[in-house]
Amino acid sequence: MSTLAQPSARVRNTLRDNLLGGPGRVLGADIARGVAVLGMFTAHVGVTSDDLGTFEGWLSLAHGRSSILFATVAGLSLALVTGGSTPFTGERMRTARARILVRVVLLLALVAVLDLFGTRVLLILGFYAAYFVLALPFLRVPPGRLAAIAVLVAVVGPVLVYYGPEALARAGLRAPHDGSGAATDFLLTGHYPALVWMAYVLAGLALGRCDLRSPTVHLGLVAGGFGVAALTAVASAVLVADAGGLAAVEGQLAVTSSDSVVPPPAWSDPWPPVSGLYLEGPHDDTMFEALGSGGFALGVLGLCLLLGGVARDGWSAADGGAAGVVARDGAQPGGVLRAARAVVLALVTPLAAVGALALTVYSLQIVTIWWWTRTYWDLLDPATNTPLGWMVLVTLVVATLWRALLGRGPLERLFGWVARKAFP
Repeated sequence: MSTLAQPSARVRNTLRDNLLGGPGRVLGADIARGVAVLGMFTAHVGVTSDDLGTFEGWLSLAHGRSSILFATVAGLSLALVTGGSTPFTGERMRTARARILVRVVLLLALVAVLDLFGTRVLLILGFYAAYFVLALPFLRVPPGRLAAIAVLVAVVGPVLVYYGPEALARAGLRAPHDGSGAATDFLLTGHYPALVWMAYVLAGLALGRCDLRSPTVHLGLVAGGFGVAALTAVASAVLVADAGGLAAVEGQLAVTSSDSVVPPPAWSDPWPPVSGLYLEGPHDDTMFEALGSGGFALGVLGLCLLLGGVARDGWSAADGGAAGVVARDGAQPGGVLRAARAVVLALVTPLAAVGALALTVYSLQIVTIWWWTRTYWDLLDPATNTPLGWMVLVTLVVATLWRALLGRGPLERLFGWVARKAFP
């Protein structure tokens, strides 16, 4: 190798390692996290509609589903930092648990700062911290049992979240919605109640205990996840129609829910109808949403894991690795495969960069919304999707450049450094 070629190879290898995150990093998880973050951009500043025949209609899929995907990837990340398919034991697991608790404290501090901006964005990071604490006892549970517990939470949790606040109101007690009753808010009455949302975290944790390199796992997630999402959507639509339609169900809720009735209803007054549990809209927190949107998140994860494997092969082929042999054998399929990998690489590398810098990107999004709304006009109520387009484009470009040149994001680096210093 020539003298000039050696520095060039070192630079290329450094860029590759930064963009892939190292050999132990699951690129598909970063891609899924990037999709979730950009989905939350869409939910916050995008113009959406209910007509799936339009671009705005497709953007509406981000509502609810992006934050659920975020929570599912959080569970997957918990599995990865505690051993992946072979969970840590002994001192390694104790250290990992302690570092997770340090991150919990840092997340609560960060969300306290972000909340000061008052952007009307419903911040999920505080609930994230609660999920991490609640997940600690499950870190050694086998994946099959984790999946069963996740399904149980998805079925039972929505009933508790639906009727729990009603029972409190009828008992003359106040159901907190402002964070002053932190435990109740995190578990039952908040915008992301853990009695439902832990289903997504535990599902991600179960997935992280499996072999994430297996194409069988990837395809099973895609088929099973999207299949469950389709079935729950059909079942919900049929049940709601049998109950008189969406307007009828919402009308019954309006006259029976303690949130709408003043003074609060008594025990003998009509309770919210069971048909309210048939809904599957964003943040309805029903069984149909939990299973449907949870399945949708697993389907997206399966796709992202597949794309992550293809992207890694693309980098190997570009460097003349094992994957490059296919392209050098002279057969036409090798050339097609190489071109397909190049396309996938160009598409997913920026998404993976956003996912690897998710904490930093999420936080900067809040600051951007606050600054723009304070300086110009309300960014949470745009007239078109132009602001969303610019936010996504700038985020993809800056995140890719940062990760390629500097590696980890500033907040990710800070959180990791503090956790390692606290528990070496």
